[in-house]
Amino acid sequence: MKLSATPPVSPDRPRMAIGLLVAVFCLYLGTLSARSAADGEVLGCGWNGRGQLGDGTYNDRRTPVPMTGMADVVAVAGGGGHNVLLKNNGSVWAIGGNWMGQLGDGTADDSISPIQVTGVSGVTAIACGYVHTLALKSDGTVWAWGDNDSGQLGDGTLTERWAPVQVVGLTGVTAISCGFGHSLALKSDGTVWAWGSNSNGALGDGTTTDRTLPVQVLGLVGASKVAAGWYHSVALKQDGTAWAWGQNTYGQCGDGTTTRRTSPVHVSGMAGATSIVCGYAHSVALVADGTVWAWGWGDKSALGNGSTANCLTPVQVPGLTGVTAVAGGAQHGFALLPGGSIWAWGNNGWGQLGDGTVTERPTPVPIPALTGVRTIGCGANHTLAAMPAPVNTSVYAPDRAGIITTTVALKGYLKRLTDNAWLEGRSLDFLVDGVSVGSATTDANGQGALNWVIDEGPASRTIKVQFAGEVDYKPSSATAGLAAQTVATKVYVVDRTAKVKSYVVLKAYLYLLNNTPVGGKLMTVKLDGSALGTDTTRPAGYVQLGYTVPEGAGSGTRVIRSEWAGDGGFTASANTGKLTVTKGDLYVWPYVRSGKRGTSHPLQAYVRSLPDYLIQPGKEITFSVNGTPIGAAATAATGWASTAWAIPAGEPTGAHTATAEFAGDAWYQAVTVNTAFNVVP
Repeated sequence: MKLSATPPVSPDRPRMAIGLLVAVFCLYLGTLSARSAADGEVLGCGWNGRGQLGDGTYNDRRTPVPMTGMADVVAVAGGGGHNVLLKNNGSVWAIGGNWMGQLGDGTADDSISPIQVTGVSGVTAIACGYVHTLALKSDGTVWAWGDNDSGQLGDGTLTERWAPVQVVGLTGVTAISCGFGHSLALKSDGTVWAWGSNSNGALGDGTTTDRTLPVQVLGLVGASKVAAGWYHSVALKQDGTAWAWGQNTYGQCGDGTTTRRTSPVHVSGMAGATSIVCGYAHSVALVADGTVWAWGWGDKSALGNGSTANCLTPVQVPGLTGVTAVAGGAQHGFALLPGGSIWAWGNNGWGQLGDGTVTERPTPVPIPALTGVRTIGCGANHTLAAMPAPVNTSVYAPDRAGIITTTVALKGYLKRLTDNAWLEGRSLDFLVDGVSVGSATTDANGQGALNWVIDEGPASRTIKVQFAGEVDYKPSSATAGLAAQTVATKVYVVDRTAKVKSYVVLKAYLYLLNNTPVGGKLMTVKLDGSALGTDTTRPAGYVQLGYTVPEGAGSGTRVIRSEWAGDGGFTASANTGKLTVTKGDLYVWPYVRSGKRGTSHPLQAYVRSLPDYLIQPGKEITFSVNGTPIGAAATAATGWASTAWAIPAGEPTGAHTATAEFAGDAWYQAVTVNTAFNVVP
């Protein structure tokens, strides 16, 4: 049975009650004082003739009362005498009148406690008509149940359904809404589709013919929001304009006329709209600047502008600025203001505003009893409010691998479990072996990626990606493995040249294969296989050891080897260089004074090595005078070599040149030293 053009006023007449029936309206509030709902708790006020408030009675309530037995609720929607609730696991529950199967439990029996809707899961949004219900699933399909006398279930029949059936031919749907006897769906491509009652043109297909299957609303593209009134419909476009069609007796199409519209017309005098709701025969829009505008039927102060007159174009609802969301029933409305306060206006004959009275409110008044809630769903003359329990989430963390000291992208993916949709703009924290290494914000694909330089440590590590949760979503975490591959290194040994007995600095470098120096590593330096010592690489990657070259095997090439033993982060490596040893220097000091002709006089030389000045026994020293060999002697343990010169009797007197000469060997260079020798008579 259809309603007459005259608006009904009595909720006690179940098929004639006022009722619009809005989809899901979420008002985001903080946890405030007054009657604050616990997570997932549902509160209700207003008309309760079908027990739809769930308090176990049929008594109207002027202030919110809790619904028994409900938790984990994330969205609520109200019909003429029933309510539908969505839990965070994607299941749907219903309560109240069920004479047309609108509770979806397979019966036509009313229920004053919530019962689960059968055969539907993975639901992300719900909407109530007067006596029919819609659910949107995560796969973009729409399901319906309840009254179907105008085809509002969209299954191609006029048969009422006591359990959900799929709306035929609809996919890719992102939003739904219900009127009295018609239904709307917004698709991801910005088109709007409608089905059901069309006697007033509410389907927007240019006709007044009822449709049992969805038809596209004419000429409407780029839509972003939809809302259904009793006999009219409204859509917002992405450019912030509003478009309406259907019954226009009270100006509910907002085009300045009362002419029925069978296809969309532009709502005049308003721009920048971001949200839209519809009542029985009026509409309310939220504008980007935080103001609220309303138009259409003004009875019972439904427009909140202090008047009961109809408005054919939008008028601003006074006293509301900075509003963040709106919701509404048949002739009452709600707005969320900054700070989390809720204000309401309009019909309050059954206490549906929740202010403790049944006083009609011509302009918005604060409703302290409804603080602390975040979702409001309005039926015709009752209201439900809830603090949704946070939705379950899931984190996926892929295994990663990388070389120590190089950068690896740690990744995590976050989704909500109700519809497996990726969550954007959320912070993911990353830990490696329990130590925090940073955080990242998820993108449109739910991915958070953190570039991290793998530090030294074990080859096998555990990545933990965790989402701390927030008011809307529960925390979750996941772990993955990190294969930290050791870094290949190389050693470079600097060749050196040094004399026997001299001091030299041996030097070696430790590098990655890309020539990046590696500091802080202990390296061993060896010479001809014998360890000389260890040193720790400087930031520039080198070690150095001072070394005095021993006599050893004398001059020649000796092998320098530098070794890095490796650790958990870097592979072992070693390399060799050469120490070219050249002959050392001797210090030869001839000790020659003077001698008489015809006598034998010693020629002596004292031999030490440089630079240590150690005595050098066993070194052959040849002596001569004026170039004439006199004799040779090896240095004794005292370092002295000595021979005798028999000075001829006829040797000229005066200065002579005495020479001490070392011819050189494998260790020391040749040395010739001259000194004066004086011959006296």
